[in-house]
Amino acid sequence: MKVTVRDLEVFKSLDVNVIIAYLQKNGWHEHSRIYKNKGAIWVKKNDAGDVFDIGLPLTREFADYPARMGDAVKTLEAAENRSQLEILSDLITSLENTEVQGFVVKVDRQEGEEIAKVAMMGFVVNKLQKIHVELKETDGKLALKAYQERIPVTCAGDLVKVGESFVMQNLHGFALMVEEAKEDESTRGVAIP
Repeated sequence: MKVTVRDLEVFKSLDVNVIIAYLQKNGWHEHSRIYKNKGAIWVKKNDAGDVFDIGLPLTREFADYPARMGDAVKTLEAAENRSQLEILSDLITSLENTEVQGFVVKVDRQEGEEIAKVAMMGFVVNKLQKIHVELKETDGKLALKAYQERIPVTCAGDLVKVGESFVMQNLHGFALMVEEAKEDESTRGVAIP
């Protein structure tokens, strides 16, 4: 199934330097600069002899920056015969105000410290990723319970890629997902007068 991403906020979050590094790594080369060096044309010829080109804005000052990034991802989809979601998972380095669901895989809280360092596995743009969060005492206890009982969790905030994993910043709404299920079960079978 072919998925077309239409969320301009996702494309707005793409860093042009990450895309340039990706293009260089995957055999593309810069053909020319345009708009007084505020844009570049990148080209690649595939094994079948087809030539692909991407018009890449080099600055976010253009109002159509997200749309041009969307066009770049669409061209990469055709050139690489990969889904847009697969490509975006390689390109995204930050996502603001996003919700993640996953499982806690590690809780590290030193004796006497109020902050627990937690690692979880969750999906970021359809790809399983390690996500690090720091939680205060109450949420740290929830994370430990989630880890011990293998309960899925949910949280929201700003995801920032650091190395090969993500860090959740401005965290809010850390919760066990089982609570929602328990609430649904507790209201079933209750007669409403």
